[in-house]
Amino acid sequence: MQQAKSSSFWKRYYILIVAVSLFLLISGALIAASLLLSGQIAQGTQARDLSGAARSASQIVLRSMLEMDQDIKNGKPVSADLRETLRKRSEQVSNTIKLFRTGGRLPGDSSAVAFDIALASPEMIQTDAQLAKLWGPYETRITAVLAGPSPDPAELASAIQYGRASNSELFELFNKLVAGSQAITEQANSRLTQAQTIGAALIMLNFLFTALVAFRRLLAGDRAVTQSRKQTDDILATVKEGLFLVTGDFTVGQQMSHSLPQIMQRKVEPGMNLIEVLRPMVAAQTLEATRDYLGLLFGKRVKENLVASLNPLSEVPVAGGSDGRGQPQSRYLNFQFNRVQESEDTVYLLVTVSDATERVRLTQEIAAAKTRTREEMEGLLRVLSRESSEVRLFLHRIGVVLERVNDDLRQAAARRTGTDYGELVNAIFRDVHSLKSEAAALGLEMIEALAHTFEADLIGLRDRGSIEGADMVKMTVHLDDMFECVATIRDFLDRIGGGRDAGAAKSAASPSQRAVEGWNTLAERIAREQGKQVQLDMQLQAFDRVPGEALNALRTIGLQLLRNAVVHGIETMDERRAASKPPAGTVSFRSEDLGTRQIELVVRDDGRGIDARRVREALAATGLYSAERLSALSDRDVIMKIFEPGVSTASQNSDRDAGHGVGMDLVMKQVRAMSGTISMATKVGAYTEFRIRLPVAEIKPAADAAPAGAQADPGEFQLTF
Repeated sequence: MQQAKSSSFWKRYYILIVAVSLFLLISGALIAASLLLSGQIAQGTQARDLSGAARSASQIVLRSMLEMDQDIKNGKPVSADLRETLRKRSEQVSNTIKLFRTGGRLPGDSSAVAFDIALASPEMIQTDAQLAKLWGPYETRITAVLAGPSPDPAELASAIQYGRASNSELFELFNKLVAGSQAITEQANSRLTQAQTIGAALIMLNFLFTALVAFRRLLAGDRAVTQSRKQTDDILATVKEGLFLVTGDFTVGQQMSHSLPQIMQRKVEPGMNLIEVLRPMVAAQTLEATRDYLGLLFGKRVKENLVASLNPLSEVPVAGGSDGRGQPQSRYLNFQFNRVQESEDTVYLLVTVSDATERVRLTQEIAAAKTRTREEMEGLLRVLSRESSEVRLFLHRIGVVLERVNDDLRQAAARRTGTDYGELVNAIFRDVHSLKSEAAALGLEMIEALAHTFEADLIGLRDRGSIEGADMVKMTVHLDDMFECVATIRDFLDRIGGGRDAGAAKSAASPSQRAVEGWNTLAERIAREQGKQVQLDMQLQAFDRVPGEALNALRTIGLQLLRNAVVHGIETMDERRAASKPPAGTVSFRSEDLGTRQIELVVRDDGRGIDARRVREALAATGLYSAERLSALSDRDVIMKIFEPGVSTASQNSDRDAGHGVGMDLVMKQVRAMSGTISMATKVGAYTEFRIRLPVAEIKPAADAAPAGAQADPGEFQLTF
């Protein structure tokens, strides 16, 4: 009896036992292959990193000796750090060359993966031999340099001469070694992929075979068929994805999930043509690609898995999306197609439709977050290249401005009625634009980018005309982003500088030098992006005697006039050559102590001047001036309009440096806030000059020098405010 039971057990479960045995066998083989090939990948990676490091070390060796030679020529003692760097980098190169000849690890590096010399290709071995031959004489000379307490100039010169002569060849040979190491990794990785693919395919086949046998037994009998049909109906009634069948002529089958019309947001019924259902939803090109793709799936020659990546309806954008408040919103649907076959013929395609909007959005947000993180790290590294005290002072100023903007928004929200949101938007726009200019001058691109995004929304509000209190809510999001960015930079500086505040850092620069910090870099960047050349001529010594408040105002005004001069005033190199001008435009800054407690800033460029005709066109484009009103204005009155918010002569494709119509408005408001005066002179094709005079509470007497008046010719405009 026991023997009969045992025989029955083996007959009933032999397929399962065989399947499990095959699974364990395949899995064991796959694990062993993975461990072996993973070790080779690790060795190849380690070899690539070592050869790359040795390549860099060979360059550092030469640079260290050049610095030693410079110190000797300057009469300075050679630093111990340079000698130690030369010794360590030389040993690193020597040990690496030896490693690729004998295998193993670098001396003292027990944590690294040992390199098996058997993995090295003949090309790598030959390259290593060439490196050893080239490095040997070099190492001998370096050893002679390091032999005494101080480098012998003759030995050092010999080593430098040899290093320069062999530097390029050393670099190329190490590049070959890096490439060979990478080839080891790629070859092992390819083999690992093949092993895993084969193993996965065998496991899948084994699983499918086992599942098929078990499934056939479970479906035996009419009762099982009926129960399965009922379960299918229940699934179609409760599944959240859209499920349906489509025939070879693209006709929707009789069975579909109840959620399908909701997901597709349109009527879908049995007998409808799938292509016609999709026509108003997707682009014509996508629709044609879908027709071809479905034709492939119904064919016999194409394997389903091989063409899955060609699916044109994978996370496809569809028309007609809404955010629930009637506002258009991007929607994405994901269609998956699986064959339903009888014998070898595909009779249906099972279509699964899911709303992929949230998944796509999250993917985009993750990608954007990674980009922001990388940009923030790059920005923080650039902060280190700036004078810490100047950055901290700017962070203090931006904090004060942001707090003021935040208070203005809170007060406007509290009043609810009687608030002039248009003027509030213009005021915020001026503050943000000023901060963006200062951030650009200091190279703080993180803050500049946030301010530029802030400006984009402010432009939308300003140009809309009708502004409501609810529209201002979004502004707080931008404020939070800028507050967080400022806090990040300040915390970074605190960590790097040991918590020193702005007043703890002493700068040797004069006030006039600190006031124009970064102006040359900003001007060069703007000019480069616009295909221009520009040079700055700055004589601002009078700034050294100006108190802080007036100096900050002059810096803000100067920055705006600098950007306007480079963007609007200076012509392209071709335009300047055609006008018989030097290719590089000049923007000059002069400061004068006028006595009577007044300081004057003169900003002049030798560019195209301000053309009243172009200003008229810009005013007409705003839609605020009728043709009759514009024709009634004199050229002088028209040019005065450049100081109004929203007026810009830049092209419609405005960028982060121009086209927003806020720069001159900011200058005028700043001058008026300081109870100053501004005068302007311009001549088309020749120049534009601004003279700003500000009262100053305390200033040392200046040398006897008064700006000479100039007689305006008939083509000039002289404007005073």
